[in-house]
Amino acid sequence: MEHGEPTPTTAPGTPVPAVKHHAGIHSSDEEFLAVVVPFLREGIVAEDEPDPVVITTARKLDLLRRALGPDARRVDFRDSARWYRGSPANSMATALDYYVTHASPEGRLHMTGEPVWEGRSPRQIPEWKRYEALATELFTGAPPDLMCLYDTRTAPPDVVDAARHTHPTERDRHGVRPSPLFTAPAVYAAQGLGPLPAPPPDAVGVGLDGDLTVGQRFAAAQARARGMAPDEAARFGQAVSGATRYAASQGCDRAHLRLWSTRQRIICELRTPRGRITDPFLGFWPPGAEVRPEDGLWHTRQVCEFVDMRSGDHEREGWTIRMETALVTAG
Repeated sequence: MEHGEPTPTTAPGTPVPAVKHHAGIHSSDEEFLAVVVPFLREGIVAEDEPDPVVITTARKLDLLRRALGPDARRVDFRDSARWYRGSPANSMATALDYYVTHASPEGRLHMTGEPVWEGRSPRQIPEWKRYEALATELFTGAPPDLMCLYDTRTAPPDVVDAARHTHPTERDRHGVRPSPLFTAPAVYAAQGLGPLPAPPPDAVGVGLDGDLTVGQRFAAAQARARGMAPDEAARFGQAVSGATRYAASQGCDRAHLRLWSTRQRIICELRTPRGRITDPFLGFWPPGAEVRPEDGLWHTRQVCEFVDMRSGDHEREGWTIRMETALVTAG
């Protein structure tokens, strides 16, 4: 049983997909304005298209207001510190909600944003790199014009290098050109995913045994016992239930849960005895009009800071979903 098949893979240098998702790499304020101002003006003059949106630092927003002059009133300015909060899944939900709310009836919209890299931990940065690959995946074939900004003065070199792999095109003062390093989103997202560390000896566990409510009750009760605030514990239990319901939809309702914590983190792992997961973006697709088995995993990703998925090469090896978030204590 294989599920969550990814899109066909491509190697670096392959033709770009039908999606406008540019990397706007710059190393000075002058280059920043040379890249962003023409992009915003394209959105301003486009017929039947709403005002473009730009998400970046407060300082750069002021630069753009001065450079745009009277055209600034036709731009929606957003502070990146407010936009890129929480996990990549949270930011993707913000972007998708904005797009659905503001795009034209045909789906057209110019959006450009600069992710926040300062203060990201070594654990977080790879997740945000994959976020960019996810954006290409989600919007392939869709009409919006998207540009992600990378300032070499503030973004780490490995982040800038990753941008050239996760964006089909690069945009600078001279226009748009294909990125020679572009890698298919599913291929890029699966890179560097080694085995998960084994649970510690003090991890506690429970079998589902066909009762899906066991997992939610178990996770919520364990979270409360470890000092988590009641409301947060309930949310964590619901997040775990998104994974257990997905397991049941794949015929694995007799899977096993293990849970452990540190002073600051709580982790719950769902392991199945069989099946495979082959889509690295499982749970990033928002629920739609038709109910899908993976809809609960969207909620899981919205609640948990990290959701790691691993699968063996064969159906008999089973798969693992590990959910981790901050241990928010009561009081």
